[in-house]
Amino acid sequence: MTLKKIAIIPARSGSKGLPNKNILMLLDKPLIAYTIEAAINSDLFSRVIVSTDSLEYKQISEQYGAEVIMRTAELASDTATSFMVIEDILQKTCDFDYFVLLQPTSPFRNAKHIQQAVDLFEKSVDTNFVVSMSESNKGADLIKPIDSDLSLKHFDLDFSNYRRQNNKEYSPNGAIFIAKNDAYLQRKHFFGSDSLAYVMNKTDSVDIDDRLDFELAISIQTNKNKKKILLDAIHKRIFEKKSMMHRGLPITLIGHSIFDYWNVDTLNDQTVNNLGISGINSQEYLNFILDEKLITTVGDKVILFAGTNDIVIDGWAQDKTIDWITQTITKLMEINPFVQIYLLSVPPVRGRIDRCNNVIKELNSCLKRHFDNLDNLVWVELSSSFYDEFGNLSAAFTHDGLHFSELAYQQLEREITEVLK
Repeated sequence: MTLKKIAIIPARSGSKGLPNKNILMLLDKPLIAYTIEAAINSDLFSRVIVSTDSLEYKQISEQYGAEVIMRTAELASDTATSFMVIEDILQKTCDFDYFVLLQPTSPFRNAKHIQQAVDLFEKSVDTNFVVSMSESNKGADLIKPIDSDLSLKHFDLDFSNYRRQNNKEYSPNGAIFIAKNDAYLQRKHFFGSDSLAYVMNKTDSVDIDDRLDFELAISIQTNKNKKKILLDAIHKRIFEKKSMMHRGLPITLIGHSIFDYWNVDTLNDQTVNNLGISGINSQEYLNFILDEKLITTVGDKVILFAGTNDIVIDGWAQDKTIDWITQTITKLMEINPFVQIYLLSVPPVRGRIDRCNNVIKELNSCLKRHFDNLDNLVWVELSSSFYDEFGNLSAAFTHDGLHFSELAYQQLEREITEVLK
């Protein structure tokens, strides 16, 4: 039996810390729109209701697809509690089994989060509530009051042996609250032994309360938009190279930007077809190019560069790259059963926040173990020339810590030429 549910989005206009924060523009749309769209896109609710005291909020909310219930003056005051607001909505609506409260100050709680929390709630028979939580960056032992005398008397503990990783604690992040109607009206809050935690990560848990929070949200959303821009650029580059994907030249380069940016015509006196795509990861090369059969021919020698863009994928693990490369090898052998594949190790980086050389080192070890003894494949370990004494990409070999300089390409050409002999 499908349970009927409504979404409640409380949006009072009288914020003191950040005036009108609920309708401030978070890049291309008002803050409240992110929550309305998440609720609608979850495809779970019979009604998505915004409770507000503002006609301006009402107009914006309706523009993005929500229905609006206007608050009374009493519910618009500073003394109005969340319970009073929810009770008002429950009294004015009917024919549903439970409700989901979604605060508009959590713009990165999306439709998938809502679906997962609802699934957790509906599968737990004895549960009356679900609350979204995130791991706290400080334990309760580190959070104490300070009196007017500024004394640290409440911190009279030995913190020398404190290890936060051994003391995981959680707090509500304000993104999702789920409750059965009668249970909530009786208890007047969402917590207790019959309440379950839906745990969210730190980024998606951002809750906007002040200007600094909002500036952080702008930064996060800008980064999310960059991913879409990158994806568009990848598809554009694939389109630009489509005609090259039918060339039967002796050597084919398959990989990411390090190949794409390489101005190389021949290796070991053999002509090169460079099918490197800037910004692409192993999964995308497989899905967007090989699965779509865009490449119809490859040379008898394929040089494969993969892995560095995989590391930055959310939820990435080494076995995923192993799987994507395995499928890539299979596809290449279907195109040319006589192909000899040269798999290059993932180069180190220099001072990058998005990639870690320890992770790269572990990935290379894993790739070598898995692929070194395969027929038709040669594992090519980049030499020590690419590394400085600390294990970083040599300063002379890069301009941004990731991509290769001309010196690096010269060294790469020497090493590949030697292997091809």
